[in-house]
Amino acid sequence: MKKVEKSIHYLYVIIFLLGFAGCQSNNLSPKIGNITEERLLNSDNEPESWFTGGRGYKQAYYSPLNDINEKNIKQLGFAWDFDIDFETAFQATPIVVDGTLFTAGNKGNVYALNAASGKLLWSFKPEIRAEVFDNHCCGGPNRGVAVWKGIVYVASIDGYLYALDAATGKQIWKIDTIVDRSKGYSSTGAPHIAKDLVLIGNSGGEYNARGYVSAYNINSGEMAWRFYTVPGDPDKGFEHPELEMAAKTWDPNSVWENGLGGTVWDAMAYDPELNILYVGTGNGAPWSRDLRSPAGGDNLFLNSILAINPDNGRLLWHYQTTPADNWDYTTTQKMILAELNMDGKERKVIMQAPKNGFFYVLDRETGELLSADPYVYVNWASHVDMKTGKPVETGKGDYSKSPKLIFPSSQGGHNWNPMAFNPNTGLVYIPTNEAGEIYSIQKTPFKVKEKGWNPGVSFRSVHNSSSYPEDWPPLEELTKGEPDTYPRSYLKAWDPVKRKVVWEVEIQYAMETLRHDRRYGGVMTTDGNLVFQGGIDGHLKVYEATTGKLLHDIDAGTSIIAAPMSYKIGNEQFVAVMAGVDGNQQTNADYLYGNKGRILAFKIGGGDVPKRPVLNRNVQLADKGDAANFSKAEIKLGQELYNINCTGCHNTGRAPKLLPLKANVENEFYDIVLSGDRLAKGMPSYKDVLSKKQVNAILSYLKVTDE
Repeated sequence: MKKVEKSIHYLYVIIFLLGFAGCQSNNLSPKIGNITEERLLNSDNEPESWFTGGRGYKQAYYSPLNDINEKNIKQLGFAWDFDIDFETAFQATPIVVDGTLFTAGNKGNVYALNAASGKLLWSFKPEIRAEVFDNHCCGGPNRGVAVWKGIVYVASIDGYLYALDAATGKQIWKIDTIVDRSKGYSSTGAPHIAKDLVLIGNSGGEYNARGYVSAYNINSGEMAWRFYTVPGDPDKGFEHPELEMAAKTWDPNSVWENGLGGTVWDAMAYDPELNILYVGTGNGAPWSRDLRSPAGGDNLFLNSILAINPDNGRLLWHYQTTPADNWDYTTTQKMILAELNMDGKERKVIMQAPKNGFFYVLDRETGELLSADPYVYVNWASHVDMKTGKPVETGKGDYSKSPKLIFPSSQGGHNWNPMAFNPNTGLVYIPTNEAGEIYSIQKTPFKVKEKGWNPGVSFRSVHNSSSYPEDWPPLEELTKGEPDTYPRSYLKAWDPVKRKVVWEVEIQYAMETLRHDRRYGGVMTTDGNLVFQGGIDGHLKVYEATTGKLLHDIDAGTSIIAAPMSYKIGNEQFVAVMAGVDGNQQTNADYLYGNKGRILAFKIGGGDVPKRPVLNRNVQLADKGDAANFSKAEIKLGQELYNINCTGCHNTGRAPKLLPLKANVENEFYDIVLSGDRLAKGMPSYKDVLSKKQVNAILSYLKVTDE
């Protein structure tokens, strides 16, 4: 009996140990969302997967798949879609690993789908206070998730970072990433992974936020370090040594209470071989350097690429693309890591096309500037001095004394929409914007609005004549000697070695709108010699990567501004993209079919994309019969307040146009502006910014002004 009992005892021990080992194995190697550093480094061995926003750690938005190619591309059609009941801009690129697609909708909603069928596996919706939109305009876009070792990471619009179980969507932990909730912070970017850290920045540069990036332990959520991108008031000390150096490039009497900007609202990349984290920083706040730092200075680390050691959060090197930023020329655009032969030497490089109009190639180990060339028309600078690394200003960008027409516009030569690099062609495909904008410094004394719009600048498209201030110089004077000022978008193929455009395609849309910041979508390229790009007209277009020849055009029926991606299930290659853009402009597909988002997937042999019902867009305009009741002084005040508070969204395509004024908007105007009745659609309340008298002045201006 004792021998039997002993044998049974040993059997239980063995079973327990095997079970424990099995649990440990499952924990170390989860079946869902199991992206690891080893898989990322060897991503070329798994062409069927799309591991990060840009696919691999190099963030090239390049797929090694070629089942879909030049020969069969015309057979590409609808495979499946997944509807999202939310009305605003969808900007994320999905991640696909081991048959599961993960992506973020707006505000920080997350969806996990079967990548073959589009069937929902689970979804996650963060709890967000409605008043968060007092902190941020335009509907709470989100640029995606990070997936790592069975966990999905996402940042919600109100600045919380979530860790979710990739198999179930269950919350593992939640961390508040915002340092001061009295300021206008929010989060719109995708988290990024570096070793055992998950990193996230924040948005709100125009809303008195001070930029920083934070690093958290991937398992516990415990903060490892935080790097501020601009100094605070020097009299209060510095959070880390780099800020003491940076403070020397600022006026001691800078408007510290406005945060100064530099927000990390999008681009990051991590090189696991060099163990370097790259972070792109945002614009200055206010935009005007004369208001922000009156005594001058480069204002580090605005508009910079920062190379950071993730082990300790210390700066390794930095490069500033636009010293003393004056134009909202953010350096938050996606950065691509590559190996290029530069002047006969193989170099590990980092490439970026920031807003300022110059394409940069840097040695990613040392920060050495290798090239900087204009990829769009630029008039604020003549060139970049290769010895100093600084742009040489022409004076045409100085609007401190009088309004100036400046190229590129505040939307930049290239905005957040991802560009792509194809190692076979050696070309970078950039969605570009050729547009100028008139800038004028705020005439009234600059006063910080808590959680309010604080650029300190009025800005206008030349073609937005309906709100053109009477005291500005004639348009003929401002446009003299400049090229055609109508906003145009191009898909450009840039050779980073030969430093020139190889081919370009103009993106053709109808001319009824000035939504020049969203006239194009992000880009993806593949080993099939293809380049994919969507547009606000609802068409997904496919070009030959070597020549730019249009090969295929799919009418998706939903506006597209996000970058597509590609993956493979079994023997079938798919292309997928997030679709949906806010607003109701006539060139949008949304104008016909509504604003709700969707995920669209395509495959060879697919059919036509199903369209939603056409909406009735007939609207009644406001009655102008009482326009004579408004005084000239009231209308002038309304125009000035409109320029300061409203144009940043409503005149750039980030939100619907207010002109001509619609009857329903007029009837609800005070509730919308002061009571926050459209918070759910991204329109913040201005109750702490504007008085009822001031709102009435804005309404009077809108009432008397035509389109």
